[in-house]
Amino acid sequence: MRRCPRIMEEKEVQTLSKREQKKHMNRQNIINAAIQLFSSKPFSEVSMRAIAKDANVSPGLIYQYFDDQQHLFMTAFQIESTKLLNALRQTIETHDQQLAVLANKYVDYMNRHDNLYQMMTYFMLENDQHGSVSKGLRDITDDLFSIFREALSKHLPEKELKSAVQLFFASLNGILITYKNLPGRSSEATWQHMEHLVEILVATIKNYKSA
Repeated sequence: MRRCPRIMEEKEVQTLSKREQKKHMNRQNIINAAIQLFSSKPFSEVSMRAIAKDANVSPGLIYQYFDDQQHLFMTAFQIESTKLLNALRQTIETHDQQLAVLANKYVDYMNRHDNLYQMMTYFMLENDQHGSVSKGLRDITDDLFSIFREALSKHLPEKELKSAVQLFFASLNGILITYKNLPGRSSEATWQHMEHLVEILVATIKNYKSA
């Protein structure tokens, strides 16, 4: 898997030569355009030409920074997902691995950060697998699962953890997919309902008794 590049701080960018600053700006504009397009359409419907148009660069210039559509998607997705992973890790450190806090943090983050949610949803709902992208997504999911596993290990025996992590992930995403954009409720009422469902999920896990 390609490692997610470290995002340069503004003061670091300012130390670059004008030529390097221009290259950095071009690359960042391409990534930003990719994030917007990949979060608005399925992966297979986003062309490099469309990304170039939104980034205000020539299509050929993109290939100076990214090998192909899959490389660009993974870079965009890694940047967005790394923010989620960092937020979850911070939650674990701050709240002593409380499962309910972690679950609510995941749902709240995905509810508020629509780009990441839509990119993940569009890609997962497509029937085709996309080679290196699928592998990269599995690597990211493994990082996420390790965070969930650490929290769940406080409540479940080792032999149940693999299945519990998968169920936990599927349940949280199921809540999001079902209720995030459900019409007829205010955003506050929607969040309160999702929070209640998360509470039931966590209580169910804590009360689970292994056979």
